[in-house]
Amino acid sequence: MLAPVFSPPPVPATPTRPLMLAGICLAAALLSGCAGTTGAGVSSAAGEAPIPIAAAMEGAPAPAPVPMASGPVMPKLSGRGFAQVAGQPGQTLNERRLLAMRAARLDALRDLTEQVHGIQISSDSYLRDAVLRNDTVAAHVQGSLRAARTVSIEPRGEDGYAVLLELDEATLSQVLRAAL
Repeated sequence: MLAPVFSPPPVPATPTRPLMLAGICLAAALLSGCAGTTGAGVSSAAGEAPIPIAAAMEGAPAPAPVPMASGPVMPKLSGRGFAQVAGQPGQTLNERRLLAMRAARLDALRDLTEQVHGIQISSDSYLRDAVLRNDTVAAHVQGSLRAARTVSIEPRGEDGYAVLLELDEATLSQVLRAAL
């Protein structure tokens, strides 16, 4: 015996669909009247000159002019690094803290270098008798950075540090010019 094929029930043609379409058209027509202002003022009535926005807001100060950018805006790149105090090889707690801060800074530099120069990913999988025996993924970052500014060094809980480094626009544009 064959299984019955499912088909959705037919949608009855009701008079509500044309009414919904008419309502959407009416709403669009009403809202399109709002698009007639140019942003320089608020229209007060048909045929009258627009009232300035500051006057329409009754005492609100006029917005400051927005400066125009002269060229492409370079974003600041930032890198974060983290390290644990307990994993450091120092003799005293203070030595391990300093080493953790240094390790976190190096991790942040690696993060910045990934963003500027890219990262190389390599992987290797070993199959034997159709069973995955070993799967290895390695990441390699290579590059040099200068003028990375330390923004913050923050303790993370009892046993960690986080470092935030930043490359400013001038350094980033210099790196991009050298790369091209």
